[in-house]
Amino acid sequence: MGNPGAYYHSVTIQALTVFSLVAVFAADHVHGGNDGCSHFSCGHLQNISYPFRRRGDPVGCGAEAYELVCTSSKATIQINTGTYYVTAINYTGSYFWVMDPNYDTNSSCPLPQWNHLPYSAGKLDSHGFWNLETRSGNSIACFANCSRAVMNNNAYKPVTCLGANNSHVYVWVSRYGCPVGELEPYCGYRAMIPFSEDYSSFPPGLHNARYADITQLVSKGFIVEFPLDTNRPNEKLRIILNICLNNSIR
Repeated sequence: MGNPGAYYHSVTIQALTVFSLVAVFAADHVHGGNDGCSHFSCGHLQNISYPFRRRGDPVGCGAEAYELVCTSSKATIQINTGTYYVTAINYTGSYFWVMDPNYDTNSSCPLPQWNHLPYSAGKLDSHGFWNLETRSGNSIACFANCSRAVMNNNAYKPVTCLGANNSHVYVWVSRYGCPVGELEPYCGYRAMIPFSEDYSSFPPGLHNARYADITQLVSKGFIVEFPLDTNRPNEKLRIILNICLNNSIR
């Protein structure tokens, strides 16, 4: 006679496996896939699909946080307190590029808006999806006004075109959102803006980058992720679950 405990244990594992897979597929469906949703154009972007949507699209087409506003030449998206240009979409990598329209790339001395929070760390929706998360390779360009010249911090790069007799402006690159701890005692926060790094241009990293170099990187914008499903098992676990499911129905 077989071991009834082992039998019930096996049934329980199979049931949990099926439940986990159903939950994953259901989450995908709830958040809005491509079923019955037409591709569309927006500004210069063509053949746009999930996770993006336009105002007025049917419920279930695209994710609400990824709603685009379209003009004849631009596609824009709302992120935190700001509106950004969507410049490119990479469906293979599940991310897209955005630029701050208030950052004047034609200026010889551009500066982000001081009162504009350029980004948040993403937002978790009611279905367990983390929306509008920046890619981990993004950095922040931090600007500060200082009452005297910074002499002992190589990270601070002078912005001479913005300085005055009794004021010095500096920019530095931060991974942590320009925290107070990175400010020199005689400096005050002025502005911040995210950008995606290109370490190949400034080895090692951005240590040797000047204001002009940082400005060039900022002008290219930064990367934002497609929705991240916090309910989804990682790929290795998904494979294991599929193997267990296949074995359970043989």
